[in-house]
Amino acid sequence: MNDARHGVVILAAGKGTRMRSALPKVLHPVCGKPMAAHILDAARALSPAKLVVVTGHEGAKVREALAAPDVTFVEQAELLGTADAVRRCEAALAGCDRILVVNGDTPMITPELLRELATASPTSPLVFVTCTAPLQLGRVTRDGAGNVTGVVEAADWTGPGGPAELNTGQYRFDAAWLWSRLPKVPVSPKDEYYLPHLVAIASAEGASIATVDASPEEALGVDDRARLAEAEAAMRRRILARHMEAGVTIVDPATTYIDADVRIEEDVTVMPNCYLQGATAVRTGSVIGPGTTLRNATVGVDARIQHSVVEESSIGARVSVGPYAHVRGNSTIGDDCFLGNYAEVNRSRLGKGVKMHHFSYMGDASVGAEANIAAGAITNNYDGVHKHPTVIGERAFIGCDTMLIAPVTVGDDAATGSGSVVTRDVPAGMQVVGVPARITGPVRRPTE
Repeated sequence: MNDARHGVVILAAGKGTRMRSALPKVLHPVCGKPMAAHILDAARALSPAKLVVVTGHEGAKVREALAAPDVTFVEQAELLGTADAVRRCEAALAGCDRILVVNGDTPMITPELLRELATASPTSPLVFVTCTAPLQLGRVTRDGAGNVTGVVEAADWTGPGGPAELNTGQYRFDAAWLWSRLPKVPVSPKDEYYLPHLVAIASAEGASIATVDASPEEALGVDDRARLAEAEAAMRRRILARHMEAGVTIVDPATTYIDADVRIEEDVTVMPNCYLQGATAVRTGSVIGPGTTLRNATVGVDARIQHSVVEESSIGARVSVGPYAHVRGNSTIGDDCFLGNYAEVNRSRLGKGVKMHHFSYMGDASVGAEANIAAGAITNNYDGVHKHPTVIGERAFIGCDTMLIAPVTVGDDAATGSGSVVTRDVPAGMQVVGVPARITGPVRRPTE
């Protein structure tokens, strides 16, 4: 890109009434993040001198969701149209030579398209993006020589229907030209001021107007739930293609859902019916699924997670989870652990090599390395008012159907008999059995 200082304006003030939602339109998620956040990411690829978001309807929510050190917010207190919104940004964009304006409901915009818009026809005071498609957008008009003469809004078009060259709502202006022409934009019948009128103003002046072609997918504007679903599907295809190009095996893309901020290393395999959401990260060699949900989870190398859910938690290297296990509540599962059928871990830490078998539950627990949690063993961590911790030492053996009544500690190399109800701390190396559990002596481990 040339040496001109670019400012980017994202228009995010509208009500989006056709969404029929209490959530501002630009905050509706597309593949796990607000649609306006996708546009901010694309704009950041230009390294703009200024990045401005215009807020209006539910502005506090928009500012909270999109707040970042590089973002300046400008409020459009009265929604008087897109030209009025941009005019309010003049002070925030001081020092910028060129101004890019992007609608906040076009999440499929790419950095490549914005880069082309920023660099096309450098001497033109006005460049805008068009596409050819049967969409309800303003139609571009040209004279016999092919010069742009204006934009006719869809509601005002009386000519033939069908595909046409359309204005997608992304512009680049020479800054000095823009600030001097915005006051000349006429008021519409709705008492609002619209940016497309600048096209007619530039044409009447005999100015050079350039256009940049976009695909219908890039031009997709989300103004209702149906278009939101279209954007979700298109973005998902784009994300899946990016991961497969980077060396990830996705067995069935049609049933695989990966959010925009998910990171996956090469040689990971994602089986069918999986959801990778939020800030999830998966290291090389792991196999995810089938039927698995990872939400803000980290997964180490060569792990295997099948038919299970991992939320807000960390899975170590070479761990096996599931089927039908649930890890949640900022838990940490150490390297080489095993979590069997219907095992559940909540707000707990499992050390290296822990084996946690089917129908077991560890809540608010710290489990030492190489401990064994047998089938049906649980921590009773809640007394009806407070949660209490359980500590299980290294190499401890917790027998089937043991109930650990927290707060309680089971020492290193200690053991509980099947069906024990442990209400007192168990010293290291000792065995307890019964209801309530009582010490029977040192642990005598079976010999081979």
